[in-house]
Amino acid sequence: MQTRLCSPALLKRVGFRFLSTNGKGDLPRGFTLFPNFLDTHEQRVLLTAALDQLDSLESKRPDVFLPEELYTFQKGHYDNVIRDYREMHLSSWGEPQTLELSRILNRLHTLYPSKNTQTHILHLASEGEILPHIDNISSSGTWILAVSLGAARVLHMEEANALTPKKFDVPLTSGSVYLQRDDVRYHWKHSLMRPYESITRAHGQRVSIVIRDRKDWPPAETG
Repeated sequence: MQTRLCSPALLKRVGFRFLSTNGKGDLPRGFTLFPNFLDTHEQRVLLTAALDQLDSLESKRPDVFLPEELYTFQKGHYDNVIRDYREMHLSSWGEPQTLELSRILNRLHTLYPSKNTQTHILHLASEGEILPHIDNISSSGTWILAVSLGAARVLHMEEANALTPKKFDVPLTSGSVYLQRDDVRYHWKHSLMRPYESITRAHGQRVSIVIRDRKDWPPAETG
């Protein structure tokens, strides 16, 4: 079941803090949250698979987070947006997939607005952060879907290129999924706050599995 954030009452009921310049509590069309999409067991299965992919690059094979000193976290991204992280672009989850993993991935596929996708796994250290940005519009298409696994963080969204930008914060708990698309994808900056800036104030490592649609190239003909 999907939950679309649409009113201050709903935000309060699920523990969200909403910041708005218009005072009406209106959220932009194109942002959807699925707050409890994965149960605890499903989270463990998907986290194990994600870490297995990441750790194959460092000859580690745990099914839970290791102490941070055993990982090689990068201090800064090439565009200086992400700090204290590991990442990889995933072409395949590998074969054979377990039935459980296949079932989870198939459930996630039902949320995709389109089928031609690319997958990015991002592992943040406990003090890692993602600074405000809009994803490169030349590298992907009209939507971004992200699965959160591990420590909760706050997603901060802020309208770009506005004199009085609208803003809202969404706690991303483990097992939650969010989708941003269309105007929100192109015209809102998103960031992931460091723990001491976050209303959750939760410390710990986290993995995000980010799925984006591939940009049509050359552009599809119309008419």
